[in-house]
Amino acid sequence: MSKGGEHQPAAMSGNADVFSSYLHDHGQTWLLVDQRDDQHAYLRFTGLFQGKMVVWNCEFVTLAAARAQRNFIDIGSPEASGIPLRVGLSVARIDTPAIDKMIIMIRHYKRLRTGRYEYGETRG
Repeated sequence: MSKGGEHQPAAMSGNADVFSSYLHDHGQTWLLVDQRDDQHAYLRFTGLFQGKMVVWNCEFVTLAAARAQRNFIDIGSPEASGIPLRVGLSVARIDTPAIDKMIIMIRHYKRLRTGRYEYGETRG
C-alpha cells in the first residue's frame, strides 16, 4: 500500500454520486488519501449514514497510535467534503486487509449517529 498523492477533483468531491463514479471508474472501493506510517491512514469511501449515501473522510488509527484503551468510532458533523470519521481499532498495523475490514464494519452499522462510540474489551 502506498501513500496517497495528487488526486483529481472528483476524488475529493463531497458528493457521494460523483465520488462513487470516480471509485468505479478507477476500479477502487476506497481511496487512500495519505498514510504516514503503518499506524495511521487517511482514506475516503462511501456508505450509508442516517439513510443517505455519504462520503466518509476517515482517519483510521491503531489503538496504540491513538493512545486509546478501547476500540472507537468518532463521527463528526457533516461537512461539504463529507462526514469526518475517526476509527481506532485494536490492530497491529493499518494495511489493506485492516482497511477493508474497517470499511465493512462501518457499512454494516445501521444506526450510526454523530458522536463517539467505544466498544470491546479494554486494551491491557
